[in-house]
Amino acid sequence: MKRIKPVKAYKTLSTWLVSVTNFVALSGLVSYLQTVTEDFFLIQFLRKFKFTKTPIVHVDNPLDNKIPFNPRCIADYLGFVNYWIRPLGLVVMTKGRKRALPHIIRYFRCIKKVYINAAKIYRFRLSTTNRPHYKRRIYFAGVHLLDPHYLCVPSLHIAVVCLAYSYMRQVFDEENYSEQEKELWNKELYDGAVNIAETVLYVKQHSVNCIPAALYMITKILPSLFSTQDAMGFLDSMFKTRKDIPQEQKKEVVDYMKSLLSQFLKESESCDDWTVPVKNWLIKTEKSADNS
Repeated sequence: MKRIKPVKAYKTLSTWLVSVTNFVALSGLVSYLQTVTEDFFLIQFLRKFKFTKTPIVHVDNPLDNKIPFNPRCIADYLGFVNYWIRPLGLVVMTKGRKRALPHIIRYFRCIKKVYINAAKIYRFRLSTTNRPHYKRRIYFAGVHLLDPHYLCVPSLHIAVVCLAYSYMRQVFDEENYSEQEKELWNKELYDGAVNIAETVLYVKQHSVNCIPAALYMITKILPSLFSTQDAMGFLDSMFKTRKDIPQEQKKEVVDYMKSLLSQFLKESESCDDWTVPVKNWLIKTEKSADNS
């Protein structure tokens, strides 16, 4: 039986090479990077230097204290770019450049859509959490320098990794990979997404409030890729293998995130605009902070 290489064995370089040597793919990449600049970096730095006055809401939750700060998780947290690029490289290397190109082009469109939609919330209210002033590791110093930490709800980290594994799940089906390959790769990507989701809490870049908002957003803007069942199942998968949080606290955290996701989904049933439930929650959180 043929040995199946794991996703992590493939390099990201092949994806970038294909992307920059095809006009349509390069255009998609440039458009995506422009969106990241405008809808991620500029939104934050314009506010940081007071060129804009968008209100900033603190979205911390007491349950965040149930999850210990673990600076060793920072490498996994920062690995999310390679996480979503690498499986596209797998398709390039196993199916060839021509077959991989449409998937790469379509992915850039999907991830751009994620950033544009998240920015609809960010331009309404920025959001932040109390992250530790920990800079003993060089990675933390870089994160603090490049990320003013105003884009917490919804979490783009969560949105991107969930898009990645669900998108590749569809690609593996479309490209008729073997059942053994799909089983191995889908599990690897899913476990990797859950791990990254946990690390955003361990390194205190996000609150337990940020994750349900991201999952909710993906179910609304890309429902053919990521369903409400996918979102709930993803939350149920979190912290299963972690030994540093008591079982009852794990359950408390997961149950809370599921309840907030359910709240967003329920409220959305009477809304034409997916952003309304999240905006309402931010307003309520803002008023609660003002009254405390």
